[in-house]
Amino acid sequence: MVFSFLPGLFCASAGEVRPNVLIITLDTTRVDRIRCYGYPLARTSGIDRLAAEGVRCADAATVAPITLPAHASILTGLFPPAHGVRDNGAYALSDSAVTLAERFKAAGYDTAAFVSALVLSKLYNLTQGFDVYDDDLWPEDEPEMFMIRDRPGPKTAKLFTEWLEQWHGRGAGPFFAWVHMFDPHQPFNSNPPDAYLCPTAYDAEIAQADDGVEIILKWLEGNGVLDQTLIVLTADHGESLGEHKEKTHAIFIYDATIRVPLVWRYPGVLPAGKVYEGAVRAVDIAPTVLAAAGIAGGDQTQGENLLGALRGDVAAPELPQYCESLLSQVGFGMAPLYGVRLGGFKYIRAPRPELYDLKNDPKELANLYEQRKDFAVELDGRLDAVIKQSEALALDSSSKKPMDGETMEMLEALGYMASEESISSMGGMDPKDGIEIYEMLENARGAARFGRWDICESLCRKLLERVPGHASALNMLASALMRGGRLDEAEGAYVKSLESEPRQHRVHLMMANISIRRGNLDEGEARIKKVFELSPKFPEAMIRMGYIERLRGNRQGAEEWIQKAAAEDPKSPRVQASYAELFYLDGNYGEALEHYRKSLEVNPKNFSAIMLAGGCAQKEKLFEDAERYYQQGLKLRGDSWLPPYNLGCLRAVQERKDEAFGFLKQAVGTNTGRRQLRSLLGRDKDLDGLRGDGRFAGLVAAVNQQGSFEERVD
Repeated sequence: MVFSFLPGLFCASAGEVRPNVLIITLDTTRVDRIRCYGYPLARTSGIDRLAAEGVRCADAATVAPITLPAHASILTGLFPPAHGVRDNGAYALSDSAVTLAERFKAAGYDTAAFVSALVLSKLYNLTQGFDVYDDDLWPEDEPEMFMIRDRPGPKTAKLFTEWLEQWHGRGAGPFFAWVHMFDPHQPFNSNPPDAYLCPTAYDAEIAQADDGVEIILKWLEGNGVLDQTLIVLTADHGESLGEHKEKTHAIFIYDATIRVPLVWRYPGVLPAGKVYEGAVRAVDIAPTVLAAAGIAGGDQTQGENLLGALRGDVAAPELPQYCESLLSQVGFGMAPLYGVRLGGFKYIRAPRPELYDLKNDPKELANLYEQRKDFAVELDGRLDAVIKQSEALALDSSSKKPMDGETMEMLEALGYMASEESISSMGGMDPKDGIEIYEMLENARGAARFGRWDICESLCRKLLERVPGHASALNMLASALMRGGRLDEAEGAYVKSLESEPRQHRVHLMMANISIRRGNLDEGEARIKKVFELSPKFPEAMIRMGYIERLRGNRQGAEEWIQKAAAEDPKSPRVQASYAELFYLDGNYGEALEHYRKSLEVNPKNFSAIMLAGGCAQKEKLFEDAERYYQQGLKLRGDSWLPPYNLGCLRAVQERKDEAFGFLKQAVGTNTGRRQLRSLLGRDKDLDGLRGDGRFAGLVAAVNQQGSFEERVD
């Protein structure tokens, strides 16, 4: 196809058109919560504009209801059994994969990626072919319990436009870029400027991601390159929102999580305002954008070049839309799920197979398997054909890689991985039978995140009545008991967990923590030695050994352990920060400050460490140092409530009331941290000198009047 009639496009040689290519992926975005897909309450003007000026796909499906496998398919054009990335965290894309970025870079494009969550960090090797891969999330807030570090979509979009400014200034050739926005993923606590227009917290998250889309469109249009850019916007997966008893995503492969938005904009090549009714898969994106850019390689994917079909030049092909969920197996010990959408039906391979007529039963409530077994068997054959084709194309097996400490914490946070003992206790049951148990554990995590350890304990005990010996539930129960200072009971829960699976090195470490809290350092050391037998290079255990030696007064021995831990991950500030936290929690603020400073030497943009260093300095009455850290945090994160709040506390302690109220008013004005501010204004002793002032009541009233979406989420 020749596009030489289009003005203003980059040309490598006479007649060769080289558009910019931009892929925008929204995390966890349901197709039916976007205005252009029929949801009139949505605040999605950026996405809607793309649809109005391009082609909107009405029947697009992802390959898996989970982030990393879906993005690997988008970037390679391969199904998960072929590219080998079957779950979050435990896998990284093989070096033998050929990504879109590699193909565009080989064609002379500048390439860049900007991602918004830890689940897509460099560790997972989606970086292949990108000149720039921005996954620096350290300036962001410390994540809530059982959540992961991420950044708002508008911030990621602004970072991308800063890169575009540099690209534009160089007068370089075309770019290929990928921008990922995490906002619609739980927790639902976004606060876009017009949040009051959003009917639910989830809709506000999508609206905030859309704000990021608009930032990008505004820059492209303002710099005269919007119409020279092929823009593809899609989602990695959707969100169940309680359908089929699944609150979030990752277990089931019903359309709530598998059907996704997909919009293409490329004026002069693709028509405006068209709705494409044909089936589209995530794997079709790669060959289609390669064709639009005139770059070879699309035939080396499992996808279909749909450029002609999107234009209306050829009929829409019938395509089997493959999907899978291994999280049900890897994350909780239930049976894996495999499915295929074809001809308006969906077949799901499970212990109790399922067949749905999507046209007449879009919510997938009436299982037709028993009535139409012959047809289900036929679809199972089509499913098997996709799997066998994928396995024949499978990349080398090096895609599964060891996980570092932060990765394991991420997987545990999102519920994406269970221990072997938890898996065995579920016995490979059908996820339809196991979802209530899974959600019970998720609810326990949610209760813990909001500090409701009593509810967490109750839910864990109920779960253990149904699945005795479930290690994840026992470990969560132990955490709840430890929070209540019930160390003996917590120890008992951990012992039961270890009886079912003795090789849980993190549980042995928690047992060591109990010993340390009791003051029994020798027992703590013995338990840490057990950790090293199971995981010799576990940095967290080395940090605890350093802490034990410091409590014994052996400063040199402590430093040796911390150096060993740092050597395991020399580029991460986590070691010194984690070590500092142990002293901080013990009230030894001078020692904590020393190690927060060392952490900041490794990464000066670690927002959490900056704030905690300031807090330690204030506790030590090093007010000038505290001021410097808080101001540094304010410069780094002007959108956060925390720096001005801490500055307000500092001024209150210094008895500079007017300045204190000025900073506190600024903190409230950020309209962030509502829940934290409500709590702190009521109990923070630093503010005791202000509570008799009438202005303080005004601050409390202002915080209480602010709407809080997250409090409306079950």
